Amino acid sequence: MADRKPHISFIGLGAMGFGMATNLLKEGYTVTGFDVWGPTLERFKAAGGLTATTPSEAVAEKDFCVCMVATQQQAQAVLLEGPNAAIQTLPQGAALLLCSTVPCDYVQSLQKELESRGRGDILLVDAPVSGGAARAADGTLSIMAGMSDAALAKARPLLAAMADPAKLYIVEGGIGAGSNMKMVHQVLAACQILSSSEAMGFADQLGLDLAKAQAAVLESDAWNWMFEHRTPRMLTQFQPVASATFIIIKDTGIITAEGRRSAFPTLMTSVAEQVYYSAISRGYGPDDDSSLIRLYTEGKGKVGPVHGLAETGEAKLALVINLLKGILICAAAESLAFANAVGLDLDQVYDLCINAAGGSKILQKFGPDIIKAFREGTASQGWAAQAGETELKEIFAKLKAAVEEAQRIKTPLFLGNQAYNIIQLALQSGPQGLAAGAVTKRTVKTTIAPSALDHAQVLSLSCRWGPKILPTTMEAATYQHFFNHGKPEADPEETRNCHWCQLRSFKTHAKIPISIVNKEDEAVLNPNFRFIDRSVVAEDVPIAEECFRTGCDCKDNEDCMYNTCQCLDEMADDDDGGGDSDEIRGVRPRRKRFAYYSQGQKAGLLRSRILHSREPIYECHDGCSCTSACPNRVVERGRTVPLTIFKTKDRGWGVRSPVDIKKGQFVDRYLGEIITSKEADRRRDASTIARRKDVYLFALDKFSDPESIDPLLQAPPLEVDGEFMSGPTRFINHSCEPNMRIFARVGDHADKHIHDLALFAIRDIPMEEELTFDYVDGLEELDHDAHNPSQTKNMTKCLCGKPRCRGYLW
Repeated sequence: MADRKPHISFIGLGAMGFGMATNLLKEGYTVTGFDVWGPTLERFKAAGGLTATTPSEAVAEKDFCVCMVATQQQAQAVLLEGPNAAIQTLPQGAALLLCSTVPCDYVQSLQKELESRGRGDILLVDAPVSGGAARAADGTLSIMAGMSDAALAKARPLLAAMADPAKLYIVEGGIGAGSNMKMVHQVLAACQILSSSEAMGFADQLGLDLAKAQAAVLESDAWNWMFEHRTPRMLTQFQPVASATFIIIKDTGIITAEGRRSAFPTLMTSVAEQVYYSAISRGYGPDDDSSLIRLYTEGKGKVGPVHGLAETGEAKLALVINLLKGILICAAAESLAFANAVGLDLDQVYDLCINAAGGSKILQKFGPDIIKAFREGTASQGWAAQAGETELKEIFAKLKAAVEEAQRIKTPLFLGNQAYNIIQLALQSGPQGLAAGAVTKRTVKTTIAPSALDHAQVLSLSCRWGPKILPTTMEAATYQHFFNHGKPEADPEETRNCHWCQLRSFKTHAKIPISIVNKEDEAVLNPNFRFIDRSVVAEDVPIAEECFRTGCDCKDNEDCMYNTCQCLDEMADDDDGGGDSDEIRGVRPRRKRFAYYSQGQKAGLLRSRILHSREPIYECHDGCSCTSACPNRVVERGRTVPLTIFKTKDRGWGVRSPVDIKKGQFVDRYLGEIITSKEADRRRDASTIARRKDVYLFALDKFSDPESIDPLLQAPPLEVDGEFMSGPTRFINHSCEPNMRIFARVGDHADKHIHDLALFAIRDIPMEEELTFDYVDGLEELDHDAHNPSQTKNMTKCLCGKPRCRGYLW
């Protein structure tokens, strides 16, 4: 006997949702639907479905919920907010498939909110769809799904029931990746919906028979899915209404907002969005989006006498087709460049788009060349992406003819003129013989340089003189690295001094990268600064003799959590009930206060008691018998979170992470040149602003003691100078209410005088929050001085802006 299919709840029975839900009924599922529109519920009941009056009623006792509402605001309302939200009754371990088109950051925030409300058990699936109402009803949608492995295991059969077998795309990257895939697809959709009206409006202004123009385009290289499916409704007074203009405006809003957030210029989509806004201001919002042809035809005969040069029907049709081809190649380049920018698999994006509503012959023809250019690192050069004998200048010349003819007959070509300008800039930036892939250069390069004119100038210079240009701005520096360094002809000295090259040389770069971003101005990091991944000990710094070095001889890694581990000799006993003892189990000696949690979700995080103290941390190290997987080697193993160095609005450079950081999690070490106290004083004296120098000097004084029997600890403490060589933590700003704290970390006890400065999170830090620590943590006298007017005259002002800011640093 076949397994019984699960009962599904379905929230949102609009044009797409109704088709998806009724398809599931045909597939043998029992489906309970909810929608705010009563007649829709009645219609769904007539189709064989069950209905509910609230989201919470719909999802109760159902292991699967599909949400197909129109906007993120609607999703928030039905899933989380209000007295009848779905979260209240959704069963433990249920799968929640969000199929709406929403921003990547919204679906990621939804995941976090579920967890914060104690519903981390819900298996969220980020699964936007494409294909239209007819394919929804047939169960042949394109679905782009990002999720955890557990969610995939549970939801795959249901996803397969709604998708074409060849069009179910499991997108790497987890929650948010599916929405990003849909977003870059909608770049094509948004441009092609409008370009269909633009081409047909142009055809009407040229005096062509629209049915014949439609047929000619469908037989040409300008064919695209949207044109094929929109133009029939243009010929029938925009009926039936299959896709209201309001819908595509929501999608363009997602695209352009993400473009602004990630500093990616959506050159074509932004123009399309403005035209859509113009349409809804005329009251076209509820109308089918094929009705946008009215924007191009409403002024016909009202602009006075006009005279075009094209005389024959064949010549006029060629203008329409060439207009579309120019628009389509720019849209294809923008979509693939955006996909590359957000880290998607370009082959998967291409396969999705040519088989979905964003498909076109132009994308099918030139897409592989554009992708190849990205893979070979030549997308910035444009001319490397050859496409047979078809050159970009040929497409440009034909597009130019269409734009000029439209000007003669006073017809607007919104997308056509933008495409013309983009391709013109691409041609001006490279040598003769540019191929179609050059459009990618225009799009990719403006990602780095928002100013198209400035970019064209920089790119032109770079093409002529290559690495000889000094990278004095962020734009030029970024360009030099990403498009010149690594080539045989690159200047070796410039490559060695390049901050991006230095960061990419770190062994951890592939998995936990460090990036540099400046969206505030054109400033670059100090060219005299060098990134390092371990501190450099100056030649005159005394080092412990080999005979004093020690390490544990624990037989297995777990032993390193107990008091038999020599590395923990100087740590207090673990008497808080968190450890096991030989008195209790009769097997192991009592665990000492090993600095980290060892089990559960907190494994590897710093224990709370130590986190809120200033106790040093003692770890195992390379001189020990244990392996690198030892649980007492957290700092030893190094940074585990990616970091972004970014330009702040008013405090120079700062640091943040693109991922969440947990309370007690190790972030990174403060690195630099380890120098003697005497040398540190000399550098202070030599600095033009001694107090500024203090920002980068950190004393290694945790164990300094004039009465110590260890001569290395008797001496004045060493200092770490991170001004001109350090890691990313050198750019972390001060805060009087910090989210991190520095701890002294000791490996080999003989090296206490050169202990590590390890930064740990003292609270949960959400992604993109600036990382900070208190530069003067523990110096209470500074708190007193900061409130003493006689002392503050010569003190350095604090700019942290926190409610409990002391006002001054030192």
